[in-house]
Amino acid sequence: MFIIYATCTLGTIFMLLPHEEVDGSPVPILVFKNQPKAFHAFLISIMFSFTGAFSALLIQRRPRLERFFRVYAMASMILAITILLYAIAHWDCSFTLLLQIVKVQTEDYVM
Repeated sequence: MFIIYATCTLGTIFMLLPHEEVDGSPVPILVFKNQPKAFHAFLISIMFSFTGAFSALLIQRRPRLERFFRVYAMASMILAITILLYAIAHWDCSFTLLLQIVKVQTEDYVM
């Protein structure tokens, strides 16, 4: 159950973050700036994790198959967390600078 909640929450959070268009697809500028491949790999692993966890919930009368889907969901979630940590490690922290620039521009506009 935790994996289903975590994947839904992560999907919702990343949909609400500010995005930029890279090759026609939106990429969050907070963590995955200039890393569209890492963002797409993160999304795919989140989808696989959700699918595995949901399948494990639906198949409860076959213990071997349920165990396979649980392991599949956990492995996909570990991969998603690893990709997120990779993106954070390679994050150049320019988002805070961008926020300061926007704040200064809006203050100049208001005055």
